[in-house]
Amino acid sequence: MLTLDQIDSDNLSPSKLGQLLIDAKKAYYTGGRPIMDDHTYDTLEEILRQKSPNHRFFTKIGHPNFDTGWDKKPHQMFMGSQNKVTNIKDLIHYFELKKSAVGSNVDMQSISYVVQPKCDGISLEIIYKNGKLIEAITRGDSLIGDVITQNVVKMKNVVVSLPNHFSGSVRCEIVVTKKDFAKLPETYSNPRNAASGLSQRLDSLYSEYCSLIAVDISENIAELEKNKLLKSLGFTPIETHFFTNFDQIEKFYQKILTDRINYPFDIDGLVIKINDPNISRNLGIKNNRPQHQVAYKFPADSNQTQIKSINWQVGPMGTITPVGEIEPVEISGAIINFASLGNYDLVKNKNLNIGDIIEISRRGDVIPHIEKVITKVSQGHAKIPINCPSCNTLLVVEDKYLKCPNSAGCPAQILGSLRLFCSTLDILGLSDKTISKLYLANRIKLPGDFFKLSVDDIKDLDNLGEKSAQNIINQIQAKKMLSLVEAFDAAIIPNFSRQRIKQLIKAGFDTPQKLLNISFDQIEQLPGFQKTLAQKIIDGIALRRPWIESILSQINLKFVIRNLKLNNLSFCITGSLSVPRQQLVDQIESNGGTVSSSVSKNTDFLICNQSSNSDKYQTAIKLGVTIINENEFNHRSW
Repeated sequence: MLTLDQIDSDNLSPSKLGQLLIDAKKAYYTGGRPIMDDHTYDTLEEILRQKSPNHRFFTKIGHPNFDTGWDKKPHQMFMGSQNKVTNIKDLIHYFELKKSAVGSNVDMQSISYVVQPKCDGISLEIIYKNGKLIEAITRGDSLIGDVITQNVVKMKNVVVSLPNHFSGSVRCEIVVTKKDFAKLPETYSNPRNAASGLSQRLDSLYSEYCSLIAVDISENIAELEKNKLLKSLGFTPIETHFFTNFDQIEKFYQKILTDRINYPFDIDGLVIKINDPNISRNLGIKNNRPQHQVAYKFPADSNQTQIKSINWQVGPMGTITPVGEIEPVEISGAIINFASLGNYDLVKNKNLNIGDIIEISRRGDVIPHIEKVITKVSQGHAKIPINCPSCNTLLVVEDKYLKCPNSAGCPAQILGSLRLFCSTLDILGLSDKTISKLYLANRIKLPGDFFKLSVDDIKDLDNLGEKSAQNIINQIQAKKMLSLVEAFDAAIIPNFSRQRIKQLIKAGFDTPQKLLNISFDQIEQLPGFQKTLAQKIIDGIALRRPWIESILSQINLKFVIRNLKLNNLSFCITGSLSVPRQQLVDQIESNGGTVSSSVSKNTDFLICNQSSNSDKYQTAIKLGVTIINENEFNHRSW
């Protein structure tokens, strides 16, 4: 997870800075696994805007080539971000600067304000027509977002039908409450990442763990009236307070800052809005930010502790990451025992060593981060390793990172990748400890070796016993039927994500041999692939070729493509199926078809096993889209 002090933004070229932001945006919106914290992202975006205001980054994200797997649509409602302040002095100054637009004779401290907790969630526009939910679109780049209606209708607090014939939009925040986060079947680092990941899952799994909190509506009325209207329409609106001066706002800020640990979902500040709609309209929008409101952010909570040890960990891709073990300390209600030190360069720049007294914070209430050294106990910084801690290979420096180049022979890299293989295929029962023991016993070296294991290979490890070993074997054997996408994704190919694999298959590289033998020129010619990425994919495939071949030698490929019988056909799926939805999606896409998240005039078929009142079904009838069930799809002569 990158933080601001790990990035030399002053000397970073606009080209590299823009690509870093694009990578961060993709990681955030397509997987819910951010590569940098929000503060870092916002700051770098502003730096890029100053360096190169016309950089392609500012138009790239909403472009159709930014493929998240969902249909994209422009917003009908303003979905920009907010200006931010971090103290009462800056809050007052922010609104005092609005006098020129409001009128110099107006006392900004005499204006009434609506104050609401700032949800640490994912912004969403829900569009209604005549009281019916039509579409739900993620914020995206604030102009264009992903249509995730099929997930939103499963979320808590969703309002599908309104008690009147309202047509317009409601802005919501998708959150995962603390209670639901504790119940989640999948592991996410924090509720915000869970909200991002779950809300945009293509298989709609676990959407019911997300909740919708309404924060705005497309009506030109006072902010306080908006909140009342939302409540009357059946929404769950954000907690709203009405204040007439900044002293009241600051008092509430301090109260909620202290009590936020007991709040039902994560919040990272307050949103302060001028209540008067006429003033709001006069202030307007500047730099895609509404001028009548501002986010009053919480400070990063911090505490002091001592570094007990510094361990250098080897990642699956060879990156060496220093991790500091610290004296346990409580921050924001959580006990922190470890803190990532980012990279070797950060250890040098902050002059960190064992025994030093440090200030540690949880930026965004999530990431343990060392702010500074309070008391220097040990002279100099910790010793930077020259050789790999796992295989003793001489390390190389790539930018600010140490890397082990021995990808084929480094036990830590091999073990990490084997664990990722099991995680990617969701093979249950195989703990990291068991995988390590299997590897050390020479029972597995490549991922394909998992499929060769017997009960006898496992039962004597960790005292598992024959029954547990048989369960693990059953789990492994259940994954022998894989699609081409699944097989290559499970090989953990550097810089070759699942979405990129899909793009190449869709472009005609639809057999194992075509993917294995793809050339640099063939990749670079495809939309959305640049030279740097094309070369990284070529290098990644070359590196993982033994892994890919070991997987392919042990599995049966699902839906081997013999012809593109569904080429140029668009499908939408709704309702319950006899197979996992992703399986049907893979079948359609592997045969040349496309799957959209909503029904439109461009949809050829809606797959639905029974008639219903769902929006997709009714829209299909209205537009004359052909409706077929699973059986008809499987037996139709395409």
